[in-house]
Amino acid sequence: MKRETVKTLVLSFLIIVSLFFTWSIWTFQPTYDPIESMTYLETLKLSDDKREFSEVVKPQQVFYHENKNTHYGADKQLDKIWKAMADWKLEEASDLSTRYSEAEFLQFIHGLDGRKKLELVFSQTIPSKTFQSILDWETKEAVNKAFDRIIIPFDGVKTPTVYFVSTQGKLVYEVKMKHDVVTQLQGQYFSNAEEEGYPRYFANSFNKDAVLMLPEKKRVFNRFSYTFSNIDDEDFKQALYNNPSYVSRGYNKSDSVYTDGSRRMVIEKDSGFSQITYTAGGKKDKTIEPALSKVMEQSLDYLNSHGGWTDDYVFFGHSPDLEITLRMLINNLPVFPSKETPSIRTDIFQEWGSTEIIRYERPGYRTKRHSSQEPILLPDGKEILAMLTESKGEMNINNVVRVFPAYELQSSEDMNVIVNPVWYAETKSGNYRVIDDPKTLGGGRQDGLE
Repeated sequence: MKRETVKTLVLSFLIIVSLFFTWSIWTFQPTYDPIESMTYLETLKLSDDKREFSEVVKPQQVFYHENKNTHYGADKQLDKIWKAMADWKLEEASDLSTRYSEAEFLQFIHGLDGRKKLELVFSQTIPSKTFQSILDWETKEAVNKAFDRIIIPFDGVKTPTVYFVSTQGKLVYEVKMKHDVVTQLQGQYFSNAEEEGYPRYFANSFNKDAVLMLPEKKRVFNRFSYTFSNIDDEDFKQALYNNPSYVSRGYNKSDSVYTDGSRRMVIEKDSGFSQITYTAGGKKDKTIEPALSKVMEQSLDYLNSHGGWTDDYVFFGHSPDLEITLRMLINNLPVFPSKETPSIRTDIFQEWGSTEIIRYERPGYRTKRHSSQEPILLPDGKEILAMLTESKGEMNINNVVRVFPAYELQSSEDMNVIVNPVWYAETKSGNYRVIDDPKTLGGGRQDGLE
């Protein structure tokens, strides 16, 4: 056989082999057997709960101002009103801030202008963009402001209107409504405030910078005793680390310390109640000023991603550096740690970089069903005024901008959780303090009912 013929046959054979392997590669379909015990592929969640903005951004207090001398607390209708507002059709906004003097501004908010209205009070300023994600509010021009009040007038306007107000910035934005649903709201909940059993309030203007809404009579709230349980340390490891199998565990005295080399989680249990501090090691980019609405959205998404809703929490505050605080709620009242057990955490703290969490602090326990309750009588407005007037420093009445009911949490001898109702004050500096009688050591602020 000639050499050229041999070359041709060999070349043809190689071409056929090459085509065969090419075809095999193109048509190859591997089988995927399930991989067991590889937890780094998917992290586990603390709970299956997911929340929407409307559930974690909502008013803290509701006041119905019937006239300049008659005011009611309508907190018991808070959730119903907020849910109804989600279906309202809001349209264009107009800035009316310059129409009001400082005195007229406060009169407008608190019904001291004599007009019938509803006042929804938020614990923090909420960006208009966040409100627009909750309410059906469309505007041609962006309203890049933040507000801590919504005023719903029941009279004195020709067309249905709501007002978004900033008490700090002295801003008033008028927003027209497409349909008249305010009349229905008024008829449903406020046709007869006395029959509805709303507690009467009075407006106090002792502080020129704020009007305090205070109860005319003593208020009754329940004291609760709850059982609680600390969430397993390993559950937090599985929930917060992308690759839990790479995480090592160590100890620092009584604290558990987890790290994957770049992220560190410390779990403290000194008080018997677990507390989590998770740091990612990043830093804020000070050249970028993220929008508050974006940071709040990141905070919500982050908690949803690992099921962080182990109890009822709502957005409660933010710092000038846009550090976010969510606070525990019980029966729609905010919960604070007591003086007796200040180390028991009742809030969630988040600090963000541009897109990544930098620091995350939170309770490591969850409350369960309440095992007992007892009615507690809290002081009336005159008693509150007396305590604030006699107090010195930050808690003096000249420094207080808002008074509201809250719960203080402490542990009991049987290691249950006790939540006591108290009056709290918000000060000009943005701090929250319990209102105590300055003449009595430890407060003496509440009485049981027999």
